[in-house]
Amino acid sequence: MEFASYNKVVTQRGYTYGYYHTPNPNKGRPTVLLLAGFPSTAQDWSSQYSYLAKHDYGVIAPDMLGYGGTDKPTDADAYRVKPMAQDIVDILDKEGVQKAVSVSHDWGVIVGTRLVNYHADRVLASVSISIGCIQPNPQWDWEREIQHYNKTLGYDIYGYWDFYAAADAASLIEKNLDSFYSLFFPADPTLWVTDMAPRGKIRPWIESNRQAGLPSYWTEEDKRKHQARLMHGGLQGPLNYYTARVRALDNKDDETVPEENYRFNMPTLFIATLKDYICLPSANEATLRRFCDDLTVKEIDASHWVMFEKPDELNQALGEFLADKV
Repeated sequence: MEFASYNKVVTQRGYTYGYYHTPNPNKGRPTVLLLAGFPSTAQDWSSQYSYLAKHDYGVIAPDMLGYGGTDKPTDADAYRVKPMAQDIVDILDKEGVQKAVSVSHDWGVIVGTRLVNYHADRVLASVSISIGCIQPNPQWDWEREIQHYNKTLGYDIYGYWDFYAAADAASLIEKNLDSFYSLFFPADPTLWVTDMAPRGKIRPWIESNRQAGLPSYWTEEDKRKHQARLMHGGLQGPLNYYTARVRALDNKDDETVPEENYRFNMPTLFIATLKDYICLPSANEATLRRFCDDLTVKEIDASHWVMFEKPDELNQALGEFLADKV
């Protein structure tokens, strides 16, 4: 990662996190915290990291739990969101950063949301990409959510989660990694509607080693480099983000969050990716509007993988928000 050092910290609960860090050379500008999702190491933020560092922002980009140079516990309980949010605070403490702008994508958004819920005094502003926010829900039930989305939208949305939570998912995906990549990073984003979101579809895709070609934003070499970073330690850790949600492991923690802590009292940006057929832009914007006092929405005509597909537009959106609101 350009301009960055790669540091390590042992968090309060004993896990070692690796993270890229560029200190803030201009004390008038804040530090930006980049929180990645599945299946992304911190390297997936490379374009945003370089842009922010060149514009004199401090930047911290951790390899999230289960990825890269960070520990990879196999017990799904380690991936409960409340303790992961504290892990991120421990990184801020190590670097002496009192407040940061939280920028998150995919499963990074649930960690970014818990930073607001539990540690709002550490969040100067919040940016979420593709997913608006994932608020505490002590009654969360994956089966009920599947039924709700099937009834309201006509397809399952989260139907692939049970495969990712299955005991054999990591070994199957690792065996047929190109098949997984061709579906999760599709050349045609509508494959998520037909072949990933519906319950029961993704397993036969992976088991049959079905292929669907490269997306326009990657060469074969780009894909191989991404796979090498992801496979450093295997897929069980990353898949545990899904296992923890399917098993509702956060419900007891969620009971402890006061409703007033659901509010986003800081400037907030939602970057909607218009060709994302699982993280639906309209639904995610509506959720954020319920909780935000100062919301800006920016639409980008891209798939879920906007950081690869349209990095310059994403960087511009981040730069404008930081200049106007922070």
